[in-house]
This record gives sequence, C-alpha cells and structure tokens, in this order.
Amino acid sequence: MNDVFEQALSKLLRYCRSESWVGYDPYDALSSPLARTLPFKNKFARTALTQLVKRNLFNLRPILGIDKGPNPKGIALAIRALFLQADMVGEKLLLQPDKIVDAKETLEADLSFLIRQLAALRSQDYAEACWGYNFDWQSRAFFAPRNTPNVVCTVFAAHAYLDWYERIRDEAVLEIVKSSCRFLLDRLNRWSEAGGECFSYTPLDHSRVHNVNMLAAELLARAFAATGIDEYREAALQATRYTLSRQKGDGSWLYGEDGSQSWIDSFHTGFILVSLKHLIELLDMPCWQAALGAGYDFYEKRFFLADGTPGYYHDRLHPHDVHSAAQGIITFVEMTDLTPNAKEMAARVIRWSIDHLQDPGGFFYFQIHRFYTIKTSYMRWAQAWMLYALSLYLSRNRIIDNV
Repeated sequence: MNDVFEQALSKLLRYCRSESWVGYDPYDALSSPLARTLPFKNKFARTALTQLVKRNLFNLRPILGIDKGPNPKGIALAIRALFLQADMVGEKLLLQPDKIVDAKETLEADLSFLIRQLAALRSQDYAEACWGYNFDWQSRAFFAPRNTPNVVCTVFAAHAYLDWYERIRDEAVLEIVKSSCRFLLDRLNRWSEAGGECFSYTPLDHSRVHNVNMLAAELLARAFAATGIDEYREAALQATRYTLSRQKGDGSWLYGEDGSQSWIDSFHTGFILVSLKHLIELLDMPCWQAALGAGYDFYEKRFFLADGTPGYYHDRLHPHDVHSAAQGIITFVEMTDLTPNAKEMAARVIRWSIDHLQDPGGFFYFQIHRFYTIKTSYMRWAQAWMLYALSLYLSRNRIIDNV
C-alpha cells in the first residue's frame, strides 16, 4: 500500500514544482480589484465576497483579477514535508544559511528556493521574525490587511526553521525561531484568567481562538526544548491551561470564545490535539493525558467514518474537505503510539483522499458536497497540507517498519 501512497506523493510534488509553489487560496477574494471599491469596505460585504468566491463551483478568480501567489504558511508546510522526504531517502542536506543558493540536487534545490521565499515573505513592519497571509482577509471577529502577521503563519514558519536547525545546528537559524517567540510574547494581546492565558490571533485583535492558542504554546514549548529559556516554558504552560479549561464535557472545543465562534470543526480540533500531544511530551505534563484522550475520542468518532471518510463539522456529513482529510492523516499518525487503531485510520484517510480527491494531474480537490465537487486547486489549503501529511505518514512508517 505504501507504493500507492508514494506514487500519490510523487504526483503531488511534481504538480507543486510545476506551479512554482504558488496558487490560489480559499480566502483570497479580497485581493480582487473589486474588493477595493466602496461597496466592499465593510465587514458584511467583505464576508459575502469571500464566501461567494470560496463556495463557487467555478473558479471566479481569473474573472475577478485575483492572481496566484506564494503563501508563507503553505511554503513552511512544504519545507517541513521536504525535510521529511530527505530523511526518508537518507539525503544529507548541506543547506547552511550562507550557502543555500548553492543547492544542486532536486530536494536541495526545492528547499533552497522555498527557504528564500519564506524569508522574503517575512512581515516588513516588525523587527521580529513573523509572517501573515498574502491577502486581505475578513474573519467573523476582525479584519486583517495583507501581510498582517498572525500566530498561525508565524508558528508554521518557525517550525520549518526549527526543523532546519535540528538538522544543521546553526545558531543563526535558531535565532530566527527565538525572534518568532518574541513576536508571540511581545506583540500579541493576551487574555488572562485564573485558568491561564490566551494569545490573540494577530496584534490587531483580542480574539480567543483555541487552535491558535495551542499552536503558540506548542512552538514556545519546542523552542524551550531547544534553548532552555524558561520564559517560553511558562508561557506555554499558561496558554495550554487556558484552552484545557475550556474543553467541553464530551471532549470537544469550540473554535473560539467569541459568540460568533461557537462551531466545532475537524481540522482545528486536530490542530489542538496534535499540539496538546507535543506539549505533554515537551513540558513533561502527563496530567494532561486524560484531556488528550477525551479529545481524541470525540475527534475520531464525530469527524470520521469507519472507512476514513472525513467530515468538516461534528454534526453533519458534508462537506468532505481536503484540509480535514490532511489534518486527519497528521492527527492519526501523531496518535499512533497512544491509540491502537490510529495507524490504520491514517491509512484509510489517505486511501479515501487519493480515491476521491486527487486529480490525475496530481493535485487534490477542495471539497466534495452532496451534489457537486469543487475541484479548484489551492496551494496552501490543499496541496501543502497533503504534501506534509503524506510525507509524515511515509516517514513515520518507514521508521517503524525498519526497526
């Protein structure tokens, strides 16, 4: 079966290379010149335009003047995936910070290009190493102009740099990670309660989004493991305690604490679980294991069918979303050492994804609805996530099978 999975990964990698790692995004509608006209200067109009473009069966972006672009989160995921692939084939990468332009072989050439891209996309208005989406976007709670740095992009970029550091042990790379940690600690707003603290999504808002909070905590904990800086550990503990204090009796978490954020979805729940698992390990907190077990039980039973079919929401069958599938693979792989059936569930989600979402051209479709499929290719939302998910699965199983 791994041969089938490897072929799917190879086809996807060829597609990403052919696109030079740039693409559309489900939430890039506000990049259209139309969005700069007067009717779209308020929250509701921005939201309407975004949803119209995102949910449309046909890709309206060429008509609306929306160009493909490089997304820092997608690039960071691709870097992490390629490091895993290099590990699988035993390729020793020589990508020192001052020599990445000299890469010759394919994997090194890809990584060299992507690392330069990620560095170039850094938010220029901040001294710290931080990143934001390459388009304006309107959430239910706030508006963020293009390149506004946020936790999600910054965390994934910093993880890519940490992956790099762990392979070459160059302090210049670790300094970038430490700079990103300073962004989290110094630039974001934090909501403090007796149960802990919650990081905001960006420096501009005061939202309390649980997957964002846990992503920040995980990066700080991983940076603590690399640096021994106690400030990182304490902030990670406080953030994790806040989100654990908001876990529901059935093991679930709402997306956020604002009244407009009261839904429960698959991939954000997966983010929380993976971060929590790593936090337990990095901070040596076995007392959190029960919360992880309850959350995982809810996740597997409410978001996936027995054959690996992924759901988006916990209370309805459709849509089947590529991001939910990719995060499902990642979550099940990460839980393999804790849950007996997790490895097989990861394989089932991969098989379902290849059968139902992968185009003959190698890329993965966006969503399957009850009566139609949206086949638009999204580099960040779909291709980068599936590249990382497949690479992680194959990497872990090569290690396990070869023991």
